[in-house]
Amino acid sequence: MSQGIQEIFYRKIKPLNFERTMGLFGATTIGVGALMGAGIYVLIGAAAGESGPSVILTYLITGILAYATTLMYAEMGRIIPRSGGGYTYSYDILGSLGGFTSGWFLALGSIFACGVYAVGFAEYTISITGINVPDYLGKVVAVGITMLLAGLNVFTSGKKKLNLQNWIIWGNVAVLLLLIVFSAFHSKIQNIQPFFPKNIGGTLGAISLIYISFFGYQLIANNADEIKEPEKTVPKAMKLSMLIGIGINLLVAAAAVMTVPWNELAASHAPLVLLANKSFGGRGWLLISIGGIMASLGALSSTMTSQSRQIYEMGKDRFFPDFLGKLNLKTKQPKSALLVGAAFVSLILVSADLTFIAKAANFCLLVSLLPVSLALRKIYRKNPDIKPKAKWKNLLPEVTLIINLGLLLTMGVVSLAFGQQLLVTGAAVYFFYSRKREKRHREGLNIVLEEEKSFSFFTRNTLLVPMSNPETQKSLLMLSNTLMAKQGGDIIVLAVKDVPKGKDFYEALSGAHESLEVIKRGVELAKLNNIKMTPIIRAAHNVAKGIVQAGESENSNLIIMGFPRRKTPGKPSILSQVMKMSVTDIVVMNLKTAVGKFNPRKIALYVKSTIDLNLMLNCATAVAEKRDARIVLLKFLPVKYSKRQKRRADKLIVEAIENFNSSALYDISLIPTDHPKEELLKYSTKVDLLIISAERGIKTAKSIEESDAFRISEQADCSVLMVKSVSKMKKLAANL
Repeated sequence: MSQGIQEIFYRKIKPLNFERTMGLFGATTIGVGALMGAGIYVLIGAAAGESGPSVILTYLITGILAYATTLMYAEMGRIIPRSGGGYTYSYDILGSLGGFTSGWFLALGSIFACGVYAVGFAEYTISITGINVPDYLGKVVAVGITMLLAGLNVFTSGKKKLNLQNWIIWGNVAVLLLLIVFSAFHSKIQNIQPFFPKNIGGTLGAISLIYISFFGYQLIANNADEIKEPEKTVPKAMKLSMLIGIGINLLVAAAAVMTVPWNELAASHAPLVLLANKSFGGRGWLLISIGGIMASLGALSSTMTSQSRQIYEMGKDRFFPDFLGKLNLKTKQPKSALLVGAAFVSLILVSADLTFIAKAANFCLLVSLLPVSLALRKIYRKNPDIKPKAKWKNLLPEVTLIINLGLLLTMGVVSLAFGQQLLVTGAAVYFFYSRKREKRHREGLNIVLEEEKSFSFFTRNTLLVPMSNPETQKSLLMLSNTLMAKQGGDIIVLAVKDVPKGKDFYEALSGAHESLEVIKRGVELAKLNNIKMTPIIRAAHNVAKGIVQAGESENSNLIIMGFPRRKTPGKPSILSQVMKMSVTDIVVMNLKTAVGKFNPRKIALYVKSTIDLNLMLNCATAVAEKRDARIVLLKFLPVKYSKRQKRRADKLIVEAIENFNSSALYDISLIPTDHPKEELLKYSTKVDLLIISAERGIKTAKSIEESDAFRISEQADCSVLMVKSVSKMKKLAANL
């Protein structure tokens, strides 16, 4: 078993990474795939309906604005050549909130964009049949291709997938170039007169609709970890793919409105079919439908793959659930991120129409760009040496921020209102779920030393047992097993590796031999005593904080620790630091006999208040039932007690009896004394185990060690359990 633990450990401290298989051509292909996607096939009709023949100008303006943002992204790709795109750029420079904001809207924008491409595939596939079908069948086709491509991406290695993608994407480019050339023979200048039938407002208003057609460059940044020499290749691929995209989109728009009247384009579900029929004759629809299918497939595949990389990065950083941040061992693909993304795309396809999906995608993608502009501005201000030689490029952060804010203002009230809902939802996810998880991950790393378990939405009761001292390992395991036998749940054994600030957690864990030995001993002890447990090693910059955060990460309901035997003079023990920081219930065991000789027949439970009463009773009854012991409910009164004091004492004892959910026998002992600490120490000679409550209102770790409860645990003649419970309200507040 220990050998198996060691193998799992050394495998898991070598994180699974993507393989660098793409060069400039492959990276450019990803961008072109999205730029030449269903946007030009599907959205040109809707854009023409908004702006008329001036849609040509719309595409030109949008292309210029998008190219400025491309240059900004290219700069970030040069400085931070890692996967995740805008999310990674913002997270690295702006921190948690900036990274989440960019990542949240980028993930949503990519999912909505996938919806646009899936609709394009459905429309052009159905157009080949020549049959008028109900709208719901089109949605069925769109959902079907989304799930099919997700499945193929999950089970296909990167190289094979990229080869197929290349043929699809460049085949589509060839179709569009043919369409542009042949449409030139059928174009009429009168089709674009008047040029502004809906005024300049319509021309500018259509920008927010088609902006999604110019967002493919960002997908290249999402795949940086799979690109060779990303610091050079990523910026080049972004610029090259954008120039190709702007040129072809602009030429197709011009060809469309000069060959087919703009109002006919606006009324069609497959506008380029009309253009192809006029350019190639009666069979033109077949060629352009094939092109539309290839474009949709290429864009959907590229975008789905790339957005899964970004969701994977956010899962890895714990903004999203852990299972989204894992790669498949065989294909090295983010399987869960792909499938979850496809599921959300399908949900959107079922519940919204094309125009709404396109505008939602544009809103999300535009918002995701704002933190990236701020991140680049911060880089330039803090590191002037990193600025590009061309002075006009130094203004990219400010220029792109103004451009994208301006584009947001061109969106309609419905889009902005929906965007506000997404913003509120994102804020709720961040502040109530992601923020603390990301912080724990940033400050430490958990390595679970067992094979991967399937994800479950249901959580079990878990008990965390931090271990370091070989002398206390067995006693802590036995107590944990005793409590779990009564309550049910899982035991988690933890060893913490102290990592200096600035050192990589994975690198530090490669030298965590002492921590690994602690875990091995724990595993062997658990095996000998038939105790089921999950072993975890955590790397952390602070051991006490590492224990607390491991408990939070594993949703532990209780932490069981041993009492410190040796303490560094002037420095609080790890135990007292954990007790100060933790918002999880804690039981501290100070075993005064050998584990094998610990067989308590009499257990004293010091009933001081109601605060820790339930946890104390759970500990007392669990041990009593296991060892067939008798429990004494112990309460002290002043020597000259009043009737009121007696009533309070009686009330506490009655409450203890009412909550005494056990078959164990008990006695009641009310002792008058003006010195409860001395009396308790004296009473410890008459029992085998004393259970006491930790004191409240203590603000420092050092004060905890100077408290009466801590002193009693040290000085008592019998073994002691010191407990500290946390109210539900305090736990809830801490989670928020």
